[in-house]
Amino acid sequence: MAFSEDLIWKVKCDKIRLVGPSRCAGRVEIYHDDVWGTVCDDHWSIANAEVVCRELNCGIVMEAKKSAFFGEGTHEIWLDDVQCNGKETSITKCQHKPFGINNCGHSEDAGVVCSGSTIKPIRLINGTSRCSGRVEVYYEGQWGTVCDDKWGMQEAAVTCREMNCGNALAVKYKAFYGKGQDQVWLDDIDCTGDEKSLSNCPHRGFGEHDCDHHEDAGVVCSENVRLINGTDSCSGRVEVFYNGRWGKICSNSWGGTEATVLCKELSCGSPKKNQDVFTFGDSPLAGLISRCSGNVSSISQCVVDEHIGKCEVLTYLCNPPIRLVNGTDRCSGRVEVLHDGQWGTVCDDEWDIRDAQVVCRALDCGSAQTAKTAAYFGQGQGDIWLDDMNCIGNESSLLHCYRPPFGENNCGHGEDAGVICSGIYVTVFYPMFQRCDYQIFMWSDQSFIT
Repeated sequence: MAFSEDLIWKVKCDKIRLVGPSRCAGRVEIYHDDVWGTVCDDHWSIANAEVVCRELNCGIVMEAKKSAFFGEGTHEIWLDDVQCNGKETSITKCQHKPFGINNCGHSEDAGVVCSGSTIKPIRLINGTSRCSGRVEVYYEGQWGTVCDDKWGMQEAAVTCREMNCGNALAVKYKAFYGKGQDQVWLDDIDCTGDEKSLSNCPHRGFGEHDCDHHEDAGVVCSENVRLINGTDSCSGRVEVFYNGRWGKICSNSWGGTEATVLCKELSCGSPKKNQDVFTFGDSPLAGLISRCSGNVSSISQCVVDEHIGKCEVLTYLCNPPIRLVNGTDRCSGRVEVLHDGQWGTVCDDEWDIRDAQVVCRALDCGSAQTAKTAAYFGQGQGDIWLDDMNCIGNESSLLHCYRPPFGENNCGHGEDAGVICSGIYVTVFYPMFQRCDYQIFMWSDQSFIT
């Protein structure tokens, strides 16, 4: 997680400070020999963090952060193997290796979140990885859940970013990861997607809700790969989590195999053939190269190395895992989605113009004209993947709408859903270098033109 200089608080209290998003949350730094340096996260614990919070008059400890959660420091790593009992008056009075003796890199810089911080820590529970699970928020000394009313991809995007977990892949409803206990802290969350913390999004107020734990919200994040600054969830600059930090992928050695793995991992179908239109900006992150071989399902399973020399930043566009079949043109037809390597249809139960709008937008087909039911474009074959769609209309993919799990339905192919989109030019504005400079793209004849 990176913070711009105008957002960084540097709190000094004798020989310690926190560098991060607020006065009482950040990377722990120690002043020694006239130089500020960091603390390695080896043996970093709640007891260690408790001492830091008390030393800085920041209340009680809420979380002990590892793996440079608040960004990597520079210069010295002063302390390693810190082991406090929690009663010390200063972190420097705890047991630790001599100053400057360590076996760490800055990707292991330790951090803390104290109760005096305006940031309310979050965590993911019962998932299959550190980046999936039931969403829980810490408030007034207690962890509590989030109700799934209004829970959507914007809220998931904020959650994944706050957890340093890449892009949001899916939202989960109805206690998918099991029911929590005690408080339901948040309900009716309404994020724009740009907030730095889930607790900063508009909501009813902590503890104000009309839910029970059967409605606990969950999320699935990409964890090891993300697309940044794209025009939708399936385009952008490619970045990979490697050795405890994010880095940008250079175009060196990148090919069709890597592109296929990337798009599939992000639930974005297959790579688009035309990749030379968009640029999504550069980044100060370290350059990386990736090479995939064999039957891999994630970029994390590929060989990733640091790149030496000039890095031509890689940007990519993937096709959404959705298509229209048997229409009169590419922007009309029976709706089919790709899941588990197989194309399947969508049942027309609850199918309406809002669902159609999401489909048309995902396919760069303008606005929805009609939502078709009763296999208007003919009956499909194979699986019926989706049923009871309940889109708001602003989702970037049909897969992000509120719905039952894949394959759960009470339909036959006589109920296959379809859409007719306007098919008009789609204009995309991409910001350039100055506030009022934009590059304009339009869809025409199966490709983008400037």
